[in-house]
Amino acid sequence: MQGLLQASVIGIITVLLTTMLRKHSQELGILLTLAACVLIGLLLVQLAEPVVEFLAKLRNIAGLDKTLTEPILKTIGISLITQIGATVCADAGENAIAKLIEVCGGILALYVSLPLLEAVLSLIDTMSGG
Repeated sequence: MQGLLQASVIGIITVLLTTMLRKHSQELGILLTLAACVLIGLLLVQLAEPVVEFLAKLRNIAGLDKTLTEPILKTIGISLITQIGATVCADAGENAIAKLIEVCGGILALYVSLPLLEAVLSLIDTMSGG
């Protein structure tokens, strides 16, 4: 709860300051937005650590291989970073770059999912007797 409050305060202060700054300097507004994203991102990492640790415990209890769960967590991280990067670029008026970041995020999400897909194919191969 405290992390959400901190992120919200950082966000609100950033919005107020960038609104005032953009009248004089668009570039400073963008830099301030990026700085706020970094600060909030650091808060998110701290908030995510207990969740990742808990999921690791569940994975161990269920006896699941890391190959099955790690790609899912990586894909979630990629999607969050992609969304933040694309939004910052779109806010700066760089919509083409924002779209390319989204495409890169999608391709990277597929790439990190390859071990999971290979495990599924291996399981299907084993079940079919091949």
